[in-house]
Amino acid sequence: MKIARLLYENGPDWRYATGVAISDPALWYRSANGVTHIVVSELEITLMRKQAKVDKVHAFGEMRAALKGSLLTLEAMLRYVMGQEKSAPDVIEVPASFPAGLFGKLTAAGLPLKVAERALFFEERACKTADEIKKLKAAQALNEQAFGRAFGILSAAKIRKADNVLMWQGAVLTSEILRGEMNGLLARLGAEEFHHGPVVACGAQGAMPHARGTGPLKAHEFIVIDCFPKHPNGYWGDLTRTVVKGKASAWHGKVYNAVLAAQSTALKMLKPGVNGKDVNMAVFAELERHGFTTGVDGKGTPYGMFHGTGHGVGLELHDPGPRTISIVDCTLKPGMVTSVEPGLYYSDKRTTGGVGGCRIEDVVVITETGYKNLTTLSKRDWVIK
Repeated sequence: MKIARLLYENGPDWRYATGVAISDPALWYRSANGVTHIVVSELEITLMRKQAKVDKVHAFGEMRAALKGSLLTLEAMLRYVMGQEKSAPDVIEVPASFPAGLFGKLTAAGLPLKVAERALFFEERACKTADEIKKLKAAQALNEQAFGRAFGILSAAKIRKADNVLMWQGAVLTSEILRGEMNGLLARLGAEEFHHGPVVACGAQGAMPHARGTGPLKAHEFIVIDCFPKHPNGYWGDLTRTVVKGKASAWHGKVYNAVLAAQSTALKMLKPGVNGKDVNMAVFAELERHGFTTGVDGKGTPYGMFHGTGHGVGLELHDPGPRTISIVDCTLKPGMVTSVEPGLYYSDKRTTGGVGGCRIEDVVVITETGYKNLTTLSKRDWVIK
């Protein structure tokens, strides 16, 4: 069977297929013979001819001339590029994310489109190349600079004795201000996106893992900082550290050390052939060994660790495909890149004696013999004086 492939998007699959970002959705087509085509507007043509890793680049003007006044539709563009090849495909595969309306129009016009059944349209995205790993390391290094900015501000901040609120440059230091300072630095360094982050969640807000955080930051409480910028190279960083400004209580120390031990347990297990599900189970067992179970309280609020240990990272912050370290089976393979991020979260002091959240996250790559950590930021200096 002769199988071609088709994309119409400006997302991560396009960037993977062409090696370059594009502003608006555009057509990418790979014939059954492996010849690749893209169709772009004159706004993009010069850039694409210089940078796109494809065989043939077509401009809208070329299409309009060939169509002799006919409407420039996706069907017309597709039929044009298909006409450049010697034989028609039996099937044209598209990803599950392909626009439903366009899929209906193209199939109604007699084109043999079929949604690919595999989880990843480009299955090779699951295991990164050496070049991709280099780009991910650069993304994480960029991320670490933002943490340096955050820690510098927290170190310089003063504690208002009346209510333990942090003061910086004569004003109350809030989650919004610290987030803005991190993003400001990242923007100056060229970051493309921030995915509405970073998380800067203090105290009880940190017990909600995806709460972005609002309002004044306080001393003597956990502050969860989770930052995930997109590097100019198209790949994402993902990094979480939890700190206390001022004095950490015995409860803070017990929680932090449990999470750190759980992450260490996970990291020691990482190598090809290991089932990520087993790693996830070992993380929960380590947390329980430290006295921290997972459950739901009488109000229906979850506590403990109620998320997977890790997810894929790449051209998407949560790369689709294999769920690397979670409750489902996943055989780890060389080139897989995953976060490793155990955490504990308590919104009610009666559960364990304290309120707040703690998460520690690195991004690592599975190697032929084990793993390599793409993160260098310290996890030991978590109490900021």
